Amino acid sequence: MQAEYRQKLLERLETSPKLSIREAMDLLDVSESTARRLFSGMEEEGYAIRTHGGLSARNHILTKYSFDTGMRTNIERKTAIAREAVQLVEDGDVLFCDSGTTVQCFCMELASRIRSEGLSVRLYTNSLANLEILSDVMQVVLVGGEYRPNRKDFSGYLANQTLSSLYFTKAFLGADGCVDMKAFCTTDAETAGINQTVVGNSDRVIILADSTKFSIASHLIYLPIRKLHAIVTDEGITPQQQEQLMEQQIKVFCAPLTQKQ
Repeated sequence: MQAEYRQKLLERLETSPKLSIREAMDLLDVSESTARRLFSGMEEEGYAIRTHGGLSARNHILTKYSFDTGMRTNIERKTAIAREAVQLVEDGDVLFCDSGTTVQCFCMELASRIRSEGLSVRLYTNSLANLEILSDVMQVVLVGGEYRPNRKDFSGYLANQTLSSLYFTKAFLGADGCVDMKAFCTTDAETAGINQTVVGNSDRVIILADSTKFSIASHLIYLPIRKLHAIVTDEGITPQQQEQLMEQQIKVFCAPLTQKQ
């Protein structure tokens, strides 16, 4: 029944950018508490975003990226992905980490690994948040440019010029969505430009994306899946989605949502 309710809400959101609690109660013939639980569940699973007094379509929200909103969404999935992804880092790597919130979780795990193992890597980032996490444990090069408060990062001509002269053994990138399991997308041209430059200058490109991103599409494609080395996601990815990726010769790492003791 929950899946049926969710599907009806998603269908309504295809024609309306926002749905109120009262509208959901009338549409589904449920109580206010049930409607609120449905709204919370849909946000937690990445299908939509809670707004004041209602629910908004995820694709609608994607046009207005917010770092702070991202850090409150799917935290368990992002942390699990970060724990899995950090194992792909090797001593001597030259890394680029973008400014996505899943990549920020990765940087937290990387800081822990450096403290415990003394891992020696060099890291470049355009993210102020990543710099703050890692600067106490390693040397970090912050790529400058025009500051964007909504992403807590730097972008634009100067950032791209700097990145075009650098080489990375591994690039860890996030994504705002995935188009038909063929390409990853983002919500703005500046981010697309930064990531395209990095992809062209990296030995291995690794996408960190929770499983909800595979059912979301935005309007700017920046990375065809054929250019990827690997994807680290969570165990919420469907067998069909995983098979589609593996058919394209992409390594898929599925992080368990519960950490082994």
